[in-house]
Amino acid sequence: MADKKCTIFIVDVGPTMWEVKRDGSEGSTALDLARKALLAMLEAKVFAGLKSDVTGLIVFGTDETSNQLNEQTGEYENITTLYPIEQPQLPILRTVNNNMPRGNVQADAFDAMIVSLNMIEEHCKKLKYTKKIYLFTDGESPINQYDFDRVSSQILSQNIELNILGVDFEDPDIRHSEENKTENKKRNEQFLRKLADKCKGTIFSMEYVLRQLSKPYIRPVKPTSVYRGTLTLGDPETYKSASLVIDVELIARSMKAKLKSFKKYSALAETANNIENKTYEVSQSRTYSITVDENVNEKVDVPQDELDRAYALGKTFIPISKQDENVFSFESSPCLSIISFIGKEEFRRELVLLNVFTVVSKKDDPVAAQRLSSFIHVLYEKDSYAIVRFVKKNFEPPKLGVLIPYIKPPKECLYFARIPFKEDYRRFTFPSLDRIVSKTGKELEVHEYLPTEEMLNKMGKFIEDLDLMNAAIDDDGNPREYLKVKECFNPVNVMIKKAVSHKALYPEEPLPQPDPALKAQTRMLPSLVEKNKELVNEMRSLFKIKEVKGKGKTTKRRFADANVTVEQNLSLDQLLSNGKHEDLEKGKRSKTDNGDRENTLMLEKQEPIREVSLADPVGNFKEMIANREEDLVTTAVEQMCQVVEHFVKSSFGTSLYDKALECLNLLRETCAKENESELFNKFLRELKTIVFTTNPPRTNFWELLERNKLSLIINTEADDSMTTEKEAEEFLKMKLERKSIIETADEEQMPTDELLNLMDDD
Repeated sequence: MADKKCTIFIVDVGPTMWEVKRDGSEGSTALDLARKALLAMLEAKVFAGLKSDVTGLIVFGTDETSNQLNEQTGEYENITTLYPIEQPQLPILRTVNNNMPRGNVQADAFDAMIVSLNMIEEHCKKLKYTKKIYLFTDGESPINQYDFDRVSSQILSQNIELNILGVDFEDPDIRHSEENKTENKKRNEQFLRKLADKCKGTIFSMEYVLRQLSKPYIRPVKPTSVYRGTLTLGDPETYKSASLVIDVELIARSMKAKLKSFKKYSALAETANNIENKTYEVSQSRTYSITVDENVNEKVDVPQDELDRAYALGKTFIPISKQDENVFSFESSPCLSIISFIGKEEFRRELVLLNVFTVVSKKDDPVAAQRLSSFIHVLYEKDSYAIVRFVKKNFEPPKLGVLIPYIKPPKECLYFARIPFKEDYRRFTFPSLDRIVSKTGKELEVHEYLPTEEMLNKMGKFIEDLDLMNAAIDDDGNPREYLKVKECFNPVNVMIKKAVSHKALYPEEPLPQPDPALKAQTRMLPSLVEKNKELVNEMRSLFKIKEVKGKGKTTKRRFADANVTVEQNLSLDQLLSNGKHEDLEKGKRSKTDNGDRENTLMLEKQEPIREVSLADPVGNFKEMIANREEDLVTTAVEQMCQVVEHFVKSSFGTSLYDKALECLNLLRETCAKENESELFNKFLRELKTIVFTTNPPRTNFWELLERNKLSLIINTEADDSMTTEKEAEEFLKMKLERKSIIETADEEQMPTDELLNLMDDD
């Protein structure tokens, strides 16, 4: 349940608040500023629509008096309770916007505060509430400081947060200082600051408040656990002593903010005059019917509980009864179980799905906190992630997820994100952008579609010049980062809230234009545009960029004029025979240069090579790499690795070593060009382990690699390689002295310490 909140707004409506127009504020009064700030605060509460968030509104300085303390004691005059403590609705917004009282009496702000304390005490009693008081005043009305200690003690004892919003008050944080203040205002401002200090409250200038309220409001969300259970490693039910169990909670870290759904509104009820207490709400109902006799076209209504589901199998529907629907329910129980571990560099960022959750230890459980902290640090130090199976509740389909360690003192936690199953993952291949191969298989170094060094340099400079880290200017004139995540708001959500609020207050007026600040976030900074104007013109000329005006798609049918003769310059025979219609007229078929007959309607295409065979691995590998229709580079590299490993393992003596060396040389050269160096280096490390640990050892093959100086791909050969030349030399010379085979074992039979030791060996 949401925390209960009780907020009282106190507004000064005395003559100094609305009679005197302020300089530099487009002729607005202090009351106009207070109304604007109050309206923004109330709008946020009305939009939230929480019954646990109640609000009251008091004004002082009115000509009349209407408050509970006045009825009891006859004191506290010129103070009016406009709205008692209740859930705020649209009427309070319209009152503040259109019908705010304007008094002609200077009333006591301290008396109004005492009235608000009485209202809070009457409503909240001894219940747990988050209580706040907001006072809007210009400080010109006289204040009776009697009972200062008693009132301040009551504010502290009831744990009430006091906020004073003063018009033209001193504010050193925004360097705001008002000159020509009256002595009364100086004295009252000093007293209010003393009260705020005594009650541990806060005092703001109205200018600062309006600046903060101009930003879109984001309602604070209470952290709520979506899963309370255990994080397990192993099988705690069968092997309790050899398993790791941590009591944890999952709390949403990022989740799409959704607006409240719109309700259907009855325009018919709006025009009806004979209906009392109209709600304008539209009620929906659904009926199901079947056709009994197709000839009569008669339909009979059927209750929903008598219907079964049917699943499409081709064009046939297969009915499934409710008794058989249990087959579709997966028997599962809540869990967060570790399946395996994966290196940080091996996990691809694009695999993350949907929302991200924070995994923390169970509240007020020091044992769980200690275990989780140890687990987080082990993952962090080993640069590893954990792959987990997640089930939120009973009979829910299991989901795959990844646990990512996060440590930033004093905070440490795990981040949980969904990852796809095989059916969810979609892999698309596209032609290479920096490699073009001719029909003969020759790789072209110069082509109109290949970027030149000048193009790369220009594009690199363009990207650097669009850096946002110092693109904006702060209030002090210093450069700062532009478009921080905390400063970016969803323009659609903001505009919908603004439009609904505007329509509620001004039903007959057109909707307002989008906020310029929000529109600016969707466009480039003018300063960056001006800065890169000359460079963009150079790039337009260098890349030969031209505007292509498309005709656009249309579904409109067009008809030719039957009275206009259209000359057809190309016959059907020409279209089918590629211009060789003369041969067709003579009853002959055309022949290619090789003398083979060619079908003019259907050209036979040779199927591309998709597998590196043992018979011709070099030829197959080259054809797969040269394929321009489909990206088979990674597939070819992986298959060639398997071929090389097969040659080394199955070689009778050294019979297949030369063939393996030839394949390995080609593989290394290709991986360096195609940015697959890390894949090659990983395979070569695995091959070295195989060479020295297989029975019998194949050390003479490694000596062959040493003689040919075939080692890891270094960073000077490929941009994606992190290996240095020194590391490659040491790797080639270093011999494995012991058999580094890790005996596989069932995780259920392996103690936790041994599982963590396996991570240490990586």
